[in-house]
Amino acid sequence: MVDIQVASHLRSRRLFLLLLAATIVIVLLMMHPWFLDSWFLRRSRPTYGAWGAPVVWDDTVDYDKAKRQFPKKSVTVGLITVATGKYFEYVHGFLKTAEEHFMPTQKVTYFVFTDGSKKVPELPLKKNRAVSLISMKENLPKGAPMMRKMEMINKLVLRKNENLNYVFCMNVDSKFIGKFGVEAVDDLVGTLHPGFYWKNRFSFPYETNAESKAYVAPTEGEMYFTGGLFGGSRDSMLKLTETCAKNRAEDEKNGVEAAWHEEGYLNRYFVDHAPTRILSPEYCFPEDYWYMPWVKYKRVVAGLKDLSGGPDTLYSNTTMAKTSNK
Repeated sequence: MVDIQVASHLRSRRLFLLLLAATIVIVLLMMHPWFLDSWFLRRSRPTYGAWGAPVVWDDTVDYDKAKRQFPKKSVTVGLITVATGKYFEYVHGFLKTAEEHFMPTQKVTYFVFTDGSKKVPELPLKKNRAVSLISMKENLPKGAPMMRKMEMINKLVLRKNENLNYVFCMNVDSKFIGKFGVEAVDDLVGTLHPGFYWKNRFSFPYETNAESKAYVAPTEGEMYFTGGLFGGSRDSMLKLTETCAKNRAEDEKNGVEAAWHEEGYLNRYFVDHAPTRILSPEYCFPEDYWYMPWVKYKRVVAGLKDLSGGPDTLYSNTTMAKTSNK
């Protein structure tokens, strides 16, 4: 009888230890980012924001409707990029592929910020298309502090070019490989971040420092947007760039910096002012990704060979232009 009780006790103890070990393993797995990312996946392709804005996918967008809304040569679109320092070597490929795919039926002006040390190689442009080089060295007084990306766009492009109807801002280490036309045009446009569009809110890298103007509370935010491509009407972009520049300047004054820099302030703005159109990751497909859920058509390859030594290039690179030529 005693032997039976001892055996039963040992079995219960082994079962308890087994359950305890299994619980510890599960908890450790759940603490790992990979497990969290996998567990909290979106279960379906995002086609609309919670506020009703459409997500542009190749198989859902009505191209004919977009063309009727924006007939040939009916609007002037600006495409802004920053190509200072080592990023300048991307300019030729960026502009060459843009000429092939970006807004082919509309009037386009490319605005390229440079540090003034090099000239853009000559490139044949279509009719009603032009390149405007903006030298930071020439546009800032001697000894002036560095100008941040949003401030540059606001003061040196948007305020000086009232003829622009719509504007897009894009990282220069990108290459157009598919259609990028008027289907992307709207009052305020954000692009789903290629690393987070298929995940749930829990995984989004919103700013978590409550002292920062980029802070997004855990109860806020529906989608996470890349800093590598955004746009909208000139009026909306004036408000966006002014607000983001002001928030970043205030943070710097207080000794605070958002973890993801410009992208953090951009996502804060989109929480407060929801985009009216959302571009799918077709418009920002990372070069080193071989697969992304639901993406069957690629329009833009982003984050070409990394020159910075870090992942920040894909998300919000070239956020600051140097005023001096070293």
